[in-house]
Amino acid sequence: MASASGVHGNEIKKTPLRIEIDHFVLIITILSFIFGSAFFYLSYFVMNYKILDCVILGIGIIVANVPEGLVGFVSVALAITAKQMADKYVLVKDLEAVETLGATSCICSDKTGTLT
Repeated sequence: MASASGVHGNEIKKTPLRIEIDHFVLIITILSFIFGSAFFYLSYFVMNYKILDCVILGIGIIVANVPEGLVGFVSVALAITAKQMADKYVLVKDLEAVETLGATSCICSDKTGTLT
């Protein structure tokens, strides 16, 4: 699903950062299941371990490939950028808006300074 409906009927589109993170998570998920399945196959069919040990090993490999620090890293990077923008008197209400502003070619504002 590329977009969702907002409160006032406006469509909320995914930011370029959200699209890249979703793509990265999909790749990591596929690789995790491939590695988990490969280790299960090798341990059960090649090395003849018990089935329970092989299942535990496969699940362990899948869980070990999940990047736990991804959310923290992205949040810190966006917070640092928001702080740098705040030093230039730009108020950022949403951290994902920081990345969206960096990907724009034309920025318009009204007389109050609100970006549109």
